[in-house]
Amino acid sequence: MKAVVKYALKDGSTEVRDVPIPEIAKTDVLVEVASIGICGSDPHMHHNNVSYPVEVPLILGHEFAGVIKKVGADVVGYQVGDRVTAETHAEYCGKCILCRTNNYHLCRERKGYGFGVDGAYAKYVKVAERILHRVPANVSLREAALTEPLCVAYNVVVNKTGVKPGDTAVVIGPGPIGILCTKMLNLVGASEIIVIGTEGDDQRLKKAEEYGATAIINSSKEEALPLIKEKNEGYGADIVIDCAGPAATFKLAMAAVRPNGVINKVAWGPKPLDYSLDELITKAVTLHCSFSHTWDIWEKALQLLKNKQVDLSGLITHELGIEEWERGFELVESKQGLKVLLKP
Repeated sequence: MKAVVKYALKDGSTEVRDVPIPEIAKTDVLVEVASIGICGSDPHMHHNNVSYPVEVPLILGHEFAGVIKKVGADVVGYQVGDRVTAETHAEYCGKCILCRTNNYHLCRERKGYGFGVDGAYAKYVKVAERILHRVPANVSLREAALTEPLCVAYNVVVNKTGVKPGDTAVVIGPGPIGILCTKMLNLVGASEIIVIGTEGDDQRLKKAEEYGATAIINSSKEEALPLIKEKNEGYGADIVIDCAGPAATFKLAMAAVRPNGVINKVAWGPKPLDYSLDELITKAVTLHCSFSHTWDIWEKALQLLKNKQVDLSGLITHELGIEEWERGFELVESKQGLKVLLKP
């Protein structure tokens, strides 16, 4: 089968290769992939510009949905023909203190699709039964392929940030995660949701308005901080979510949050900050850092899709064949594409 393979830890070392169809174990299924979402991390890995370990050679891709084509001997909950999506946690031990407390996404032995284990930029992918999720009948597989970023946003807003109805929230970075955090903030009742972008983000900011933003700011054209500082008697926002990553955006988050407020950093930023974090102390700010998701979050996210409380199809701007992966990466990097899907 054809697959997009990252074959070396250097810039540009990615190509389409012929690879064997995966062999499944007794507790696995073989999924025929219908759609794969390009995550912003994928172009970064292509350019070897990430701060986390990547095993090579491996097939990229961790946002996917498809149909089961083969079932292992010990699989009991699924059968051939089922429409499914899957968590990114391809491997974890299942025995350590983190796994036993529903924090298996933080297990030291965890290996994620497209990072430590072959992913889904291919016709088929091997999936363990324990991370499968059934796609509701009224949800398309193209939409279900984007369940993973919705789960990230759910974890950030609902599980980690503790947003309350009436809160003023700021989202920095109107990429897919930022827009979905905006939607989740809207669903849980934040009264004001300010989304901040920068050069090239005009269309993404408009999309953020469609998903619940009450105000949008292009920081390349106007100052964001004065507007935020008008809130809460001049103290700033109750909640700030950093979905951008660079040192400058976290500095803005520290300045924008009110005393005793909450910052949630979800975006990666591999470079040093090069400034003091003492403002977090003087304001007694709670800092959360969110990573990934768990089984229960996936079920909640799929329920939101089933009930049409979230429309993921509105984020899809392009659908390409898998051999057009490089164009897909370019669309994401240039901000011409919001969510780009590949079709094996």
